[in-house]
Amino acid sequence: MVEYTSNGVFRGRALISASSSTGGVRDVFYKYKGIKNDLVEFPFGGKVMNPFPGVAKMYAGDLAEYRVNERAEKPEIYLLKTYEVYSSEGTTVNIIRSGFHHIPFVGDVLTVAPETIGGTGAAMTVVAVTKTKVDTQDVWALTLSAEPTTAPAKGDILVECDEDGKMLVKNINAVLPCDFDFCFSPAADPADMEDYENARYLLTPSMGGVMYKHKMSPMPACVEKFNKVNINGVFGFHAITMGSEY
Repeated sequence: MVEYTSNGVFRGRALISASSSTGGVRDVFYKYKGIKNDLVEFPFGGKVMNPFPGVAKMYAGDLAEYRVNERAEKPEIYLLKTYEVYSSEGTTVNIIRSGFHHIPFVGDVLTVAPETIGGTGAAMTVVAVTKTKVDTQDVWALTLSAEPTTAPAKGDILVECDEDGKMLVKNINAVLPCDFDFCFSPAADPADMEDYENARYLLTPSMGGVMYKHKMSPMPACVEKFNKVNINGVFGFHAITMGSEY
């Protein structure tokens, strides 16, 4: 059998308009002079294993895991997506919505960030996402498949996990040096190189960076522990810790 791929033919004029919103832009990186090792890229990039299933954005200064095998080969990128809880009741969890917060989607499996990176919590599956307001706060109202045993509290940070509640990101060793817009429907399996009709995202993150905390995406306490900068309000680290990078 011969397969043929075509862009299609339309011998006329097609009028179409589409729009979407991914989020805002801001200068997150801490400015300082002299020799520094931040925003140095890894030797090669990798496939994003947990892209957004719809139009969304990862922001400059967002954190990620650069995961390789025992030969430091075949890199995979796991993005740290975080969601800040505003309130919750029953099967509804309201998370803060703004141009600088990650966007949730139906099918997301989330948990309150565990005490340690890669730890386990109670898995919550999102079955509906609604844009609304609570009091005067813009929120995404997440409808869960079941009421959680312990309701997420205001200020809790939700992260991605598997169906058993194990946090998807196991390590923090990468920084996104710029914004990355996810504008296409992703392949169900990013490793499936035969899926030509859906997007596979590849990127090369930086091995470290120094950022203003208040301009970063919300961070759970288990991620704060990776901070190597002794300046109030600043977060930074480097994946190669052979000396004093900062």
